[in-house]
Amino acid sequence: MATQFKPTSPAADAAAWASQSRTPRSTLLTPDLMAMAQGGMAVCLGTCSKEGWPRVGTGIGCRILANGTLRVIVSRIANVELLELLSQGQPLAVTFSTPRDHRSFQVKSSSAVVRPAISDDLPEMDRQTDILRVDLIGLGFPPAVARGYVSFDAQQMVAIEFVPDRVFTQTPGPGAGGELK
Repeated sequence: MATQFKPTSPAADAAAWASQSRTPRSTLLTPDLMAMAQGGMAVCLGTCSKEGWPRVGTGIGCRILANGTLRVIVSRIANVELLELLSQGQPLAVTFSTPRDHRSFQVKSSSAVVRPAISDDLPEMDRQTDILRVDLIGLGFPPAVARGYVSFDAQQMVAIEFVPDRVFTQTPGPGAGGELK
């Protein structure tokens, strides 16, 4: 069964963020945002070239390590340019969004490291992509389309590791894009 999140607005996201406690290991992400990031989201990544040209990519899921580091798992083949730019030290933005209600947030980091996927990543990616697949079917996507959207080749996966510097609400509506401080 899909993880359930309450419908929200940018203002409600900001109020919830301000009211939740954060542990020293994750001073920017609240428990709600950590659950959301690991709850079967659509994951969009972005960076830019040194000349300022945007480059985007897609992820299949995220793990948050005990020290607060995010590991966004991506396909190496589908994200070649983005991974190369990150390896050159370019900054990173990652947006997590729920397809059913478009509740979204974005984290930004001044740097990220590309690492091999590890055995602990893959069962978690299976879990997260299954949640997303079920959500897409619930929205009316044919099962084969939903399955294709979340499919991945475990041999092509790598992890982008980073610690967020900033967090923004991206849920559509008044206040979207506002930094959560």
